[in-house]
Amino acid sequence: MNAWAVGHLMGGLLLCVGGAQVLPLLVALGWQDASAPGLAASVGVILAAGGVLYMCCRTRRQVTFTLCEALASVGLCWIAAGCAGALPYWFCGVLNPVDALFESVSGFTTTGASVIADVEALPYGLLLWRSLTQWLGGMGIIVLSLAVLPHLGIGGMQLYRAEVPGPTPDKLTPRVRDTAKILWVVYGVLTAVLILLLYVTGMTFFDAVNHGLTTLSTGGFSTRNTSLINYPAVAQWLIIVFMALGGINFSLHFRALHGDWRAYGQNEECRAFCWIFVICTLIVCVILVDRGTVSLHSLADLEYLVRTALFQILSLMTTTGFASADFELWPVGTIPVLLLVMFIGGCAGSTSGGCKVMRITILGRMLYRDLFMLLHPRAVRKVVFQEQSLDETAMSGVVGFFLVYVVLLFALTFAVMLFDVDLTTAFSSVLTSLSNVGPGFGGVGPVDNFGWLPDTVKFLLTFAMLLGRLECYALLILLLPAFWRR
Repeated sequence: MNAWAVGHLMGGLLLCVGGAQVLPLLVALGWQDASAPGLAASVGVILAAGGVLYMCCRTRRQVTFTLCEALASVGLCWIAAGCAGALPYWFCGVLNPVDALFESVSGFTTTGASVIADVEALPYGLLLWRSLTQWLGGMGIIVLSLAVLPHLGIGGMQLYRAEVPGPTPDKLTPRVRDTAKILWVVYGVLTAVLILLLYVTGMTFFDAVNHGLTTLSTGGFSTRNTSLINYPAVAQWLIIVFMALGGINFSLHFRALHGDWRAYGQNEECRAFCWIFVICTLIVCVILVDRGTVSLHSLADLEYLVRTALFQILSLMTTTGFASADFELWPVGTIPVLLLVMFIGGCAGSTSGGCKVMRITILGRMLYRDLFMLLHPRAVRKVVFQEQSLDETAMSGVVGFFLVYVVLLFALTFAVMLFDVDLTTAFSSVLTSLSNVGPGFGGVGPVDNFGWLPDTVKFLLTFAMLLGRLECYALLILLLPAFWRR
């Protein structure tokens, strides 16, 4: 692997992260809160380190990464970004290094799991930095670097393929740098619209900004200890709409903004995504009414039922992690539904985590084909997705990822349980980290936090969050001795 090119890329990313911290620093200075000195020190350290790496590792010749090298580079860069993002929490004296790294990686991977018990006690500068890490991580800091650092001199398409979530990232333009810019423009415009609408609903401007940054990014960090439970219904409906937008492939938003509104209905994955969350919402509604958790005496009760069930299903399926109710108090029958949508996740090419709807759909069609072939051994039947026949390489990739995902889920759960964590907490904490959701069940429910877990468990969950955000391979490849021998 070309170490100079990777160092140059990491330097550029650190410059991006350090530059992004300037905004929270200005907010801290404006409010004169206690985070200003720590943020200033963090900005100085990160910009200095990034500048040295960027200049010292600069090369005159064009470097083209193989896909393998790009995957490894993305993994290393995300680790570096997570460490850099942890500095403000540590320098401000709010968190120790382990907790600071957990909080930072949870932000950049848009997981939303937190070790902070009292979020409302944080100074404004740190609150904004928490939200900003999720906004940057939502579309991907590698894509950001391709958009704002056009002179990196590194082959862009390999990095784009390694970074953008999902098995088939859409390339909207011939040049990957232009694609990155288009994605960020769409992302920024939708975020600005949401911030304005939330402010109009009665949120303070600061709260509107923070929730706007963490909704479309499907992150879930809130400025309130109770998340969105105590916010008015109109704000929750807005969050529902934009969580759904965050869970859909952003290339479809780009086409819709250019007048092609039929793009959503023509996309098979988008249709499957909508059917899944609608059906799961109906199941939860029936269970809540049948068990007497919610009574229906008026239209207001019906609105509350639909809004609460839809909010939590979309929050967990898009891996946002906001809460409008303490779903741990819901009947046991809702738990399998909630765990299912956490596992499935959103669409490929979105800011969501999880296994992705596309993969689940393809796996279902592969299973149907195999059962059909048992009945008709001489028949020829292909697996078709989005009007295209999938070859064996594509299908084996889907099956391979699914197996890796499941093996990691159970292996990490076993490892967490070795530290005296109960099964419910261990399994849900690993699933919520690997799927980048945020809240789980047991000791890490929607009104709990991860701060009480042992430091070793936090490291394991931090590793799981990175695995989930980078879809496993970009991080696992770094653990292979064969890669380093090359």
